[in-house]
Amino acid sequence: MRIAHVTRQFTPGVGGLENVVHNLAKAQRNAGHDVKVITLNRIFTDPATVLPEHESIDGVEVVRVPFQGPRRYPIAPKVLRHVKGADVVHVHAIDFFFDFLALTLPLHRRPLVVTPHGAFFHTRFAARLKTVYFHTVTRTLIRAYRAVINVSRHDHELFQRIRERGTVWWNNGVDVNKFHRAGSPLAAKKMIAVTRFSSNKRLDRMIAFLAALRRRDPEWNLVVAGSESELCEADVRTLAEKSGVSDAVEILIRPDDARIRQAMSQCSVFVSASEYEAFGIAAIEGLSAGLSPLLSDIPAFHDLVDRTKVGLVVDFDQPDLAVDSFLARWDSWARDRGRAFDEAVAAAAPFDWKYTASSFDAVYERATGHSIRRILGVDIQVMKRTEAVDTLDRLSDGSTPVGVGFANAHALNIASSDQATREELSKLLIFNDGIGVALASRLLYRWHFPENLNGTDFVPTYLDATRRSFKIFMLGAKPGVAEKAARALVPADSRHTVVGVRHGYFTPDMDAAVAEEIRRTGADLLLVALGNPAQEIWISKNLQATGCNLAFGVGALFDFAAENVPRAPLWMQEQGIEWVYRLIQEPGRLWRRYLVGNWLFLGRVARQWWEGYRI
Repeated sequence: MRIAHVTRQFTPGVGGLENVVHNLAKAQRNAGHDVKVITLNRIFTDPATVLPEHESIDGVEVVRVPFQGPRRYPIAPKVLRHVKGADVVHVHAIDFFFDFLALTLPLHRRPLVVTPHGAFFHTRFAARLKTVYFHTVTRTLIRAYRAVINVSRHDHELFQRIRERGTVWWNNGVDVNKFHRAGSPLAAKKMIAVTRFSSNKRLDRMIAFLAALRRRDPEWNLVVAGSESELCEADVRTLAEKSGVSDAVEILIRPDDARIRQAMSQCSVFVSASEYEAFGIAAIEGLSAGLSPLLSDIPAFHDLVDRTKVGLVVDFDQPDLAVDSFLARWDSWARDRGRAFDEAVAAAAPFDWKYTASSFDAVYERATGHSIRRILGVDIQVMKRTEAVDTLDRLSDGSTPVGVGFANAHALNIASSDQATREELSKLLIFNDGIGVALASRLLYRWHFPENLNGTDFVPTYLDATRRSFKIFMLGAKPGVAEKAARALVPADSRHTVVGVRHGYFTPDMDAAVAEEIRRTGADLLLVALGNPAQEIWISKNLQATGCNLAFGVGALFDFAAENVPRAPLWMQEQGIEWVYRLIQEPGRLWRRYLVGNWLFLGRVARQWWEGYRI
């Protein structure tokens, strides 16, 4: 897959966003994807230096574009020329790039996904204006994005206010090898903060805490390592001098990883007094070093401590109370430093990028519709007949029974307004059926399905093409129809055998008895003709009990095979308008489904297109 990451800052810039994009792009490149990062050509902390327009970093192509305007909203329209050809464009943060690529979607027509990284709420600057903008402009433009990938609970809750569907959440990945076991194996009264020197990181509160701590125990020291931003080195030194701890604070400006490792080797505690974090990457890197985290009272850090059961959250606004809590916990950390060290390292391991990058890839696949297309809440497979046959042969060889359904406009209409139906269909492998679903795919994903895989035609194709020999049970239709259809579908010279048939006139309280009847025959393939989506729901609920390892919902197949109901001429089948023929045959039964239901279906698909979600 050709992936384009769009981010305002990237390596050699230093920070959480830069770190995430770098590691995600590197992991995806290592997984075989063609990955490109599009970013600005100047780093905000060094605006005078223009970086190369093109270069390769860790095998990832980096393209840099010029910009104008303030760092809070850098304007860089040349990004548009570089997203061409991408299978998916992943925008990081809510900024000019987010707005511009949404507005120009009719021009570039690339599938868009976004990771907000806290949006623009990480500082209190213009808070009221930001809130208004978020609930108006951002709410509107986010419809251009097929998926919102949140990497913190806070972001997920925030963005669900403006985008109910199409949002996912998981914790971000971290390079847990960079500082692996770098911390002091002994109890050292020294803590380290790896952070950007900006106002929202609240270095003032951290230094006030250190002053209160040293009044209780003057042996404690602090290392502050990071890059200058709104604050410079002199500002931090002034804070330390005013608090009377200048001799206990060591400041490292833009240290490389080796220098940070060296500093960590003298420390036992990682500290952050930040008032906002989307996720807390630096804290997890601290865990990986074996450092015990001391963190501020914010949602991201509460989530981290709740998940890992390692670390301590305190209120840095009340330094004396924070010191009380810390010293009580420090006693246990220091008494068994080896255990605390190992617990921290183990807690960081699940955040490794090798586990996380595949989650992003799965969203890309769904957002682009390459392998699965979500239409009105139902996931539909994207396959040709031959691929579907091979897939079903492979899956049905396993120990888990496989149910197969076919989604037409009628079934999707029902599923769109009935959560129970959607849940049952989610347990099956669903293929596309009919021109309505093909048109929906065209509108939502720009492409038709490769082939129309309706049950009436695909099941006979599968029986001819499969490498397996099945014992078949046929369930459904009126009494006598299945017997007649069996002779047509499975002739005497077939390698398959029909071991049982049963009509479809039974009540739900008989489901268990019917499933047991099927089990007693020893069938391993079940064909169910109860109407769509009733047959798929029956399969979902009862397949396990039947003992079959493969089942199809086959619609009108039995009636067609038994020649009880005539099929439309071949030309109508090929044009996808067999429904017109069926309406002419049975207008009293089908007029509402087709003449009302089809328009209702198209309206619902148009609404999904307008709302933007694809996952």
